[in-house]
Amino acid sequence: MPDLSWVDVEPLPHINGDIRSVLDSVDSLKSAWETVVARNSESFREARRRGLRRHAIETGIVERLYDVDWGVTEALVAEGLTAEAVARASSGPLDDDVLEVIRSQYDALEFLSEVARQGRPLSVHLVKELHVALTRTQATYTATAPTGHKFEATLHHGLWKEQSNHVTRPDGSTLEYTPADQVQPQMEKLVQIYSEISEIHPVIRSAWLHHRFVRIHPFEDGNGRVARGLTLLALLSANLAPLVVDRRERDRYIQCLDRANEGDIRPLVRFFAELEIVALRSELERPAAELAGVSSGGALAVLDAHIDRLRNLRGETGAEERREKIELIAANIHERTVVWLRSFGEKIQERYQTVDESAQAFVGSATPSDPRSRWWRRQLVKTARSVDFYANLSDGSWWAQLRLDVLGQRLRYLVFIQKVGHGETGVLTLTIFAEIIEDSGDEERDTAEQIAISSPTESVTWTYSDGVNAHWGRVEDLLDESLMVVLDRFSASLS
Repeated sequence: MPDLSWVDVEPLPHINGDIRSVLDSVDSLKSAWETVVARNSESFREARRRGLRRHAIETGIVERLYDVDWGVTEALVAEGLTAEAVARASSGPLDDDVLEVIRSQYDALEFLSEVARQGRPLSVHLVKELHVALTRTQATYTATAPTGHKFEATLHHGLWKEQSNHVTRPDGSTLEYTPADQVQPQMEKLVQIYSEISEIHPVIRSAWLHHRFVRIHPFEDGNGRVARGLTLLALLSANLAPLVVDRRERDRYIQCLDRANEGDIRPLVRFFAELEIVALRSELERPAAELAGVSSGGALAVLDAHIDRLRNLRGETGAEERREKIELIAANIHERTVVWLRSFGEKIQERYQTVDESAQAFVGSATPSDPRSRWWRRQLVKTARSVDFYANLSDGSWWAQLRLDVLGQRLRYLVFIQKVGHGETGVLTLTIFAEIIEDSGDEERDTAEQIAISSPTESVTWTYSDGVNAHWGRVEDLLDESLMVVLDRFSASLS
């Protein structure tokens, strides 16, 4: 690819309709989300805090500033950014300095949340304030001299860079950022255009802001963290949830930014829309915050509080309508998934039988009307946690299994369709889980090696207002893409 010279900040280009469906999904999920959080202010605030903690942790990992074990990350997100949470995680230590950096980044995100609540408009001064807040614990950054020598330079918080810079792209070409002497006018133009496109869908608007800021690269260091903070601000200002670019999505994130550098912002918009769906879905939690303090009344008081809570959830206005509509969608998608897997299973069985005549492909399934719908609880809960939502398993789930037996090895590929959140939120998500079973001769002693699990964007979500045919194309893509990876791993294990 040719080198890319710096470019003047330009208005948002026209974006055609191939991203409309995913933006519609954001809008319909936002409607369901608003119905839930309107009745659960404390639960909503706790879910929001969890989202900000995750952002604070992952934004530094994406920049390779530090690394945090996944178990420690989950503990910090769930319990708070404390040394005690790290100690209880027992899956790896965390340096005190790293924890302090994460806390400072969380404080910066809380600052942005307050800015959004106040309705304060984006300004050049606000961008500088954000840089100071995000980098306050960072004294230096790794700079490169004209000779190519790397050294630690003092980081000037809230000040524009004084040296022009560029980056080498994966293909070896050069991407030039805005020259130092043009940063101030370009930032002013960025803020001006952003204010002029307030009627544009907030996900598109935030993606444009994010990319154009990164192309300017106004600070010596911390530009990625500031860009993701600005995205959060844009979404919160539009009453959306704070999306998180986590370590699992880093490669796709960079690829989407590079496509935007080449003039196509649609992949970045789609990526942000998918992450926004994840963020809204993860906030459909209902922690029993109202139970705090009830324990002093003894076991029966706690039980009565839970029963009252369950009664309220089931009796909510519109709950029955949401249940009926979302279960109709689930049944439709489940039936189609089973047909798809059977057709695919026949094809791969035929191929595997060329090396093992006894190779077999089997498809099994169940729905909440079947007692077997409560199978796979461990896999279901693990997958929901990976995708960051609470799995409502009170009535079971819609699941389908493609099982392969080849050369003494067994592959279990599971497709889950499950309700999201406590009560009848009217939200449904499809996820994937796969494992290779090591046959020990004793079924109870068989061991399983996980080889695939959905990441946040490797899932499909519906709300009760979606049509029964909505998003089937995305389901087919997800099945095909995930099976490509799974069959590669399974086939390699046979040799």
